[in-house]
Amino acid sequence: MDITKNKNVEQRLIEATKQLVCSTGPKKLSTREIANYAGVNHAQIHHYFGGKAKLLEETYKQLAIEHVEQFKNKNISINNLGSQPLSSGLINNYYQAIIRAVLDGELDLAKLQIESNLSMSKELLSQLAASKNLDKPTPEMKSAIALGLVIEFGLAAMEDYIEDLLDMNKDDKKMFMKLFIEARQIGLNKI
Repeated sequence: MDITKNKNVEQRLIEATKQLVCSTGPKKLSTREIANYAGVNHAQIHHYFGGKAKLLEETYKQLAIEHVEQFKNKNISINNLGSQPLSSGLINNYYQAIIRAVLDGELDLAKLQIESNLSMSKELLSQLAASKNLDKPTPEMKSAIALGLVIEFGLAAMEDYIEDLLDMNKDDKKMFMKLFIEARQIGLNKI
C-alpha cells in the first residue's frame, strides 16, 4: 500500500471539507459533496475517516493548527494585535468554519480547538493575565477578549454584506477598518 497516496487522498478530503464547510456548514455538508469536490469516490471518506464526523473533526483540528501557525508567523500577541483584522486571509476560513459550526449547533466542532489546546483566544487571555502578574484572568480580561472575538467573528461573517449594504467605497472602507481596529482595542485599553 502506498502511504503517500493515502496521505494525498486524506489531505484532498480535508482540503475539500475546509473549503465547503465555510460556505455550507457542517450539518448540511454531505460526504458525496466533499468527495466530488476532492475528486475521489465518496467511499474514500469511510475508508480513511470512518465517516463524515471524523473527517469534520480532523478538518477542524487542521484549521485550528493553521490558525495557530498564522498567529505565530504574524507574531501576534496581546501586545501586538497589529493594524489588520485577525480574520483576514486563511484565518478567515477558520473563523467562518467556527461560525458555521456554531450556527449549525455543532459546538463540539467549534470547541475542538480548546480541547486540542489550540485556542488562540485562550492563549491571548493567558498572556493578558500574565502581563498584569495575575494567576488567572479577571472578568474584565475575559470581557475584553470576548469583545475582540465578537468584532473579529462579526467581520468574518458580515464584511461583504456590510460593504454592499452601505455602498462603501475605498475611503469608506479605509475609515471602517480604522474604526474596526480602534474598537478591537477598546476592551484591552481599559484593563
